[in-house]
This record gives sequence, C-alpha cells and structure tokens, in this order.
Amino acid sequence: MLNKTIAIALLSALLSAPALAKNYVISVNGIVCEFCAYGVSKKIRKLPFIDPSQYDQGVKVDIENQKVFVALREDALLDKSALFEAIESGGYDPIDIHQVSESEAAMEVIE
Repeated sequence: MLNKTIAIALLSALLSAPALAKNYVISVNGIVCEFCAYGVSKKIRKLPFIDPSQYDQGVKVDIENQKVFVALREDALLDKSALFEAIESGGYDPIDIHQVSESEAAMEVIE
C-alpha cells in the first residue's frame, strides 16, 4: 500500500510540474537573404540560454518564410526580451514568438 501511495505521489508531482519549452519559432520581418540569416543567427547564438547542440548551433533561419527557430538549453528559461533585442540589434523586426513541439521542430529541420 505504501509503495502504491508513493508511486501515485511521484506520478502526480511529475504531471503537475511545469514543462519547459525548448524550441521556439519567431516571425521576423526583414530577413530576405543568406547574409541576413547569418547576421541574425550570429547575434542569437551569443545568448546564454541557446542550446548549440540543436539546429545550427542553436538557431535555424527559414528565409523564405522569415522565421527563426531557436533551441533552449535544458536548464534554461527563455528570455524573450533579450532574444528580441538581439534580433532588433541586427536591424530586423521580431513580430511574434510561439513554442513549437519537438515534432514540429524536427519537421522544420527536415524541410
């Protein structure tokens, strides 16, 4: 009975813990060429919460759709203002950001 109670308590704790999103996509106006993509990627990669083991050192730019994908380190939280400042410092206009699931992020890498 005690083992069952402990198992239920552990399961409950795991399910109620907040899930930290690790992949985000940002819509950005102004990214129209490889040079633009390189510049914005370089600035974003300097942020301490970016996970360099995913995408191309933590960042993937989709020029055609003007989207930037970022991966966060497992132990980090997203700092939206720092991320938007990094994009704006390159002369680009971040419009919005949303979380993407691992499967969506994987599909974007394949395309």
